Amino acid sequence: MNDDTLRQLDSELTHLLHRMSQGQRRQLAKEITRDLRRSQIKRISQQKNPDGSPYTKRKANFITVQREIQFMWHGQKRTLRNWRGNSKTITGQDANKKAQRSFRKSDIQRYISIKKDKISTERKTKQTRMFKKLATARFLRAYNSDKEAVIYFLPSAANIAGVHQFGLTERIGNTKITYPSRQLLGLTPQEIRHIESQIIDFLSR
Repeated sequence: MNDDTLRQLDSELTHLLHRMSQGQRRQLAKEITRDLRRSQIKRISQQKNPDGSPYTKRKANFITVQREIQFMWHGQKRTLRNWRGNSKTITGQDANKKAQRSFRKSDIQRYISIKKDKISTERKTKQTRMFKKLATARFLRAYNSDKEAVIYFLPSAANIAGVHQFGLTERIGNTKITYPSRQLLGLTPQEIRHIESQIIDFLSR
């Protein structure tokens, strides 16, 4: 179907809608918002934008684990495991002495190797899915009348939803964080076709 045909169809549908009673338009709007809210929640849960592209992933959180450090101390090679350090000392499990020991950094002649691991703190489960609470009927609401059909977020969720929708900058404490755009609301091609079918089916009853 080309653009001219679509424009003609939209014009004809608009003309037919104006011929409907207020009660009929309100009922049609109710059916449209019912299905649209359901499909919007499903898409957000699937972490997808309206064009089908995936949401930009959240930056992973990591903790650094100090696995092992080797150094020369008074001419001896020493190995500490699960170590930690401050400005003056290094403390860890001494592999040679099999005990917890501390060494002054000023006594260390040179470092041989340092082994660290980064471990993600995020569990790879559905619990880490973004917008889990927003993608529910509790926060994503529907409003309909004889003049409009609207899907919207409650005010308590609208701010954070808007930040992600438009990729805005938010201040958390003394830090400014700019979020990538993740489109929570928006019509997919499938939803547009479904709405058109709903209107045609309703008019043919």
